[in-house]
Amino acid sequence: MSNVRALPNIGNLPTSEPNEQLIKNLEDLLAMARSGQLQSFIGTGFFLDGARVASWGDFHQNVYEMLGSLSWLHAEYIHRHTEAQE
Repeated sequence: MSNVRALPNIGNLPTSEPNEQLIKNLEDLLAMARSGQLQSFIGTGFFLDGARVASWGDFHQNVYEMLGSLSWLHAEYIHRHTEAQE
């Protein structure tokens, strides 16, 4: 028995329709940034044609907290995509 698992290619193919959940998430983040609540942000995403975009608002003073958050995000991404296989 192997403990190595492939991540599935989950989801629908992108369309040219706006992703309403993405818009809401970005608007919520923008509101938090405008209020002064959100002070740093690192994000990535993909365009309809597959091109990648990265956003850096990396003004967080504690490098270890940011690295920990990125590691958690990495693990959470894997968890969400392997959970669908079970």
